[in-house]
Amino acid sequence: MRDISNHRKRASTARRFSLYGFAMLLGLLVALAMNRSCDTTINQVFLGEDVITIAEYLEDNQETYSRFWELLLTTNLKSTLSAYNPHGNDDYTLFMPSDEAFQDYIEENQNYNTFDDLLNDTDFANLLIRYHLVNRGLETNDFPFGALPDTTATGDLLTIGFDTSQDTTVYRINNVAPVIQGNIELINGYIHIIGKVLEPINYSSYDWVDNNPDFSIFADALALSHLKDTMGVYRTNTNGDVIRNKYTLFAEPDSVFAKDGIHNIDDLVARFESFGLESWEEESEFYQYVAYHILEGTYFLDNFEDLENFNTYANFMVQVDAGLEIKLNPGIDTIDVIIQGQDTTIINYVRIMMDHSNILTKNGAIHLLQDLLKVKNPGRTTKTFQFYEENAIDELRNVTGEHVLDLESMEWLYWEGIDYFKYVKSASSISATNNDYLEVTGNFTIEYTIPKVLPGKYEVRIKSESSDSENATIQVYLDGNRLGSSFDLTTGGNPYNSFAVGNIEFLLYEPHVLKITSLIPGIFIWDFVQFVPN
Repeated sequence: MRDISNHRKRASTARRFSLYGFAMLLGLLVALAMNRSCDTTINQVFLGEDVITIAEYLEDNQETYSRFWELLLTTNLKSTLSAYNPHGNDDYTLFMPSDEAFQDYIEENQNYNTFDDLLNDTDFANLLIRYHLVNRGLETNDFPFGALPDTTATGDLLTIGFDTSQDTTVYRINNVAPVIQGNIELINGYIHIIGKVLEPINYSSYDWVDNNPDFSIFADALALSHLKDTMGVYRTNTNGDVIRNKYTLFAEPDSVFAKDGIHNIDDLVARFESFGLESWEEESEFYQYVAYHILEGTYFLDNFEDLENFNTYANFMVQVDAGLEIKLNPGIDTIDVIIQGQDTTIINYVRIMMDHSNILTKNGAIHLLQDLLKVKNPGRTTKTFQFYEENAIDELRNVTGEHVLDLESMEWLYWEGIDYFKYVKSASSISATNNDYLEVTGNFTIEYTIPKVLPGKYEVRIKSESSDSENATIQVYLDGNRLGSSFDLTTGGNPYNSFAVGNIEFLLYEPHVLKITSLIPGIFIWDFVQFVPN
């Protein structure tokens, strides 16, 4: 890898100019260099790879990357990659398939006999090349064990998997495309050469299971419970709008069922049979077992943090303990006993196949299980809500910038008394969790319908920006009851402060309504609401 320590200093200066202005400056410096042949420093600084754009790099190396270069010209994306990214952090990340990868793609593809056939399908060619372009500059050191922190130019997510053998780590995009050369750094982003063309994903999580013969029993279970009908790519919300259906699926392969003596769907039904109830009735044990495998919302492995309960499509929550290993429902049952010599290890949690998870679909992620995930009623944990239940916000959680929300498209949030309501995703690290927050200004009332929380006693906490003198003073209500006194958001001292607003006891496992009103108008920057067991 090149020494790029001086590149960022030059880049920050260069970005004060438009690329056109930079090109003019570059031409002037080249002319000066030609007149001062004894000074080679200018040529070394301004003509190296690290001060040209992605498009210029591809043009300079078009013989090596001829297929992608042709695709770039055909789709008119060259001008985009010749400029800075107007979204995100000024940079792009391009996952560029090698010529060999394109050759393999054509040979394996039933729709195109030649590469020219692909180029002539301009709609798909445009989709394909934009699917490989991410709206943020990312080195391999920035890769998470899950979805990338920004979307592609098609608005989709890409995921990162890792293959580790001895001292070598291979990154795999969407679990299929290996990075064979990473971190080619240019003035407007990074190129990572990949060994396989990324096929845009257009199937649901159910489609993936149904088309994978290793999951025949689980696919049959989803069909028999009629849950497959709720697992499509899109759904209709309470406002009648068609939106992306977001959920996370835990799935056992047939081999895991076989360890428990379950060899077909009839065996599974017999294991969880409820006499007098059909398998698709929500009160049946079989339905609850299958629904327990579906989490509300999208969670990749790196989204699981510490110990937390997650709502499922069943009447029970699943508990996830994320540390060196991700454990489901830890400490409830003995799942396995491993004896190695004189050492005995008791496995008292359901295990995730870490190297075979983060399977990307249009709905979110699929995680594969090593053990049977049975319905359990976990103990209470701290529960934090960041508004991602709202589909319009969830769609933006990886898109940097300020986004004005439309009240009519909201299902979980309601507000009045203000002209606009913003969701902000920062491109840099800030004190707000996940680097995002909601922002309102004025004399406001906000209602947030919170998903189900386990019954019990909790301390309620609100995290908000609290050091600006223009911030509001707020009053908090939960299910119509006032919590604590008023909270002056100008006196927190720190940029973000977590306020303990009161205590509550929930008697039922059901949604709740949190209302916040401004007693003194001003700015309200809201990070999260949290329930801490006490």
